[in-house]
Amino acid sequence: MVLKKVTIHKYKSFLTEQTYDVENQITRIVGKNESGKTALLEALAKSNYFENNSEFKFNKDLDYPRSELIKARSQNPKAITCFYELTDEDIITVETDFAAGIIVDKTFSETTYYDNTKETSGVEVSFEVFKEWLITTFGVGDQAKDIIRSASTFSELKSSVGENETLPAMQEIKAELTKIVAGSADWDDPLDGFIYKTYIEPRIPKLWYFSDYFSMPCRINLSEFASGTITGSLSAEEYKIAKALFELSGLQIADIQNENNFEAFKAQLEATSNAITDDMFEYWTTNQNLEIRFEIEHTSSGIRYLNIRIYNSKHRVTLPLKNRSKGFLWFFSFLVWFSKIQGNKNSKYILLLDEPGLSLHASAQNDLLRFIDEKLAPEYQVIYTTHSPFMIDSLKLNEVRTVYDTQNPKIGSVVSDAVEERDSDTLFPLQAALGYTIAQNLYVSPNNLLVEGISDLVYLNHFSTVLKEMGREGLSDDVTIVPVGGADKIATFISLMRGNELSTVCLLDTFTDQSTKTRLKKMVEQKIITEKKIIYYHSVLEQSFADIEDMFTKDEYVALYNGAFGASVKATDLEAEKPIMSQLKRMNGNKSFNHYAPANYMAKNIGTLTFSEETLNYFEKLFVEVNKKF
Repeated sequence: MVLKKVTIHKYKSFLTEQTYDVENQITRIVGKNESGKTALLEALAKSNYFENNSEFKFNKDLDYPRSELIKARSQNPKAITCFYELTDEDIITVETDFAAGIIVDKTFSETTYYDNTKETSGVEVSFEVFKEWLITTFGVGDQAKDIIRSASTFSELKSSVGENETLPAMQEIKAELTKIVAGSADWDDPLDGFIYKTYIEPRIPKLWYFSDYFSMPCRINLSEFASGTITGSLSAEEYKIAKALFELSGLQIADIQNENNFEAFKAQLEATSNAITDDMFEYWTTNQNLEIRFEIEHTSSGIRYLNIRIYNSKHRVTLPLKNRSKGFLWFFSFLVWFSKIQGNKNSKYILLLDEPGLSLHASAQNDLLRFIDEKLAPEYQVIYTTHSPFMIDSLKLNEVRTVYDTQNPKIGSVVSDAVEERDSDTLFPLQAALGYTIAQNLYVSPNNLLVEGISDLVYLNHFSTVLKEMGREGLSDDVTIVPVGGADKIATFISLMRGNELSTVCLLDTFTDQSTKTRLKKMVEQKIITEKKIIYYHSVLEQSFADIEDMFTKDEYVALYNGAFGASVKATDLEAEKPIMSQLKRMNGNKSFNHYAPANYMAKNIGTLTFSEETLNYFEKLFVEVNKKF
């Protein structure tokens, strides 16, 4: 079962209903500080937390928006609705006991109210399939078949079976129907209720939440820990994660306090330290000379402590866990806390990570991102929050959702897809991640096609793929498209790439900025780049002036423009021989518009769009010219 969508009705800074889609593997929540990222994860965690924890229950006084709390005092408002989709495995579990086709709809929703009660909707079972299953399973005769098939509702079926229980197999069917009613939890439709309570509800994923607050203590007073009391030496969060450590190792406090069993205890400690060390250093590349060690300290007063120390094999010294970096402590604590659910194969989990790796260096954040992608995502749905560009995979921006606090007292925080976000501060980590990837690619790919913007990248990638699928010529596979952020940055990028034995070709709109044209001309004169390595769209189209948008027919680009901006421009309003962008700008009151928006609209609606042979021919001609330049 997978979580597909979430609606936060009202919770803390979310003053208006917000809905966001959840990816099957990783959903990356991006937003600046105080935007509502933590609240978003908290609300989801409280919908079905993995253990009974009062901190992860909805509390109207603490969680409901304060500005509306008085009005909601006598009400029980909705907090959150989660939309789930059954997997084939879930459906087979039901069909194995009943019959194929008994599940009508794979999706259902579960709404949690502020009193922590739940309401389920969308569960739909085929009554017709169920009746045929009864007939086949219990081997009823022709008269009983007619009685069963004539029933239009479950209650009618139950009554008819009761009235005819003297017929062969009817007593067994009556017992089956009685069992279903008993297990339906008083649902309006007992069959739907029985299927849900018996097969679906137990498979709903539990929510597991982890943040910086869950930090492993470096020294544990075993007597205090054994008593189960939380004193000044351990916080509530430290106690929980220490408890997870003992559960992972299988150790009992009695083992530690029993001198006769010390060797067995020591073996368990060493096995636990080895297992955690192996797991951690598979993905912790910052320092591979470290080893986790557990040691018992005996004090003169008779108190025993479990000390967690880190051994550095290079310097041959051990230090307390607290003396390592905060990032190392976070990663270690995470692995211990994660182990609490990792061995439980009886339940499904969704992992909620609040600002993971915030204290890690950029390269260590990349290790953590790799850990999430390779170790967690294949087994669990993962939702994490971040404002770090190094925790964002620029090749998977479709998995990003943004959270932004509007500062509007009537709206509050809003959630949107990354491509819909407009706040520059919220977008900064995404832009930085993209820039970092581009910068890396400059020194990785031997052949680089420099283009002005992201819209060029979207259009070129799409039409190259389409043409190749048709058996026609697209962009060569060994060419990397590098959007530089405008024609004025072309010269800078060429300079950066000089001397790296990289082949560079520029694909440009017709220049409107004379200073940029002059800089590029000077680079040609200085033989930094040859003129034959510069291609203009107008030369491909055999026109005097053109942008990439002129590669489309007028009506096709106008359709993208209208779809992106909700406009109603007609292709007949445009002059055929003039560049389309300048005409659209004039129709927009001489105001510039976001050139990426139509490209983004195309990318999001690609399954419903078709393009003419004329447009395909132009792009194929372009790719032929570009490929010749490398």
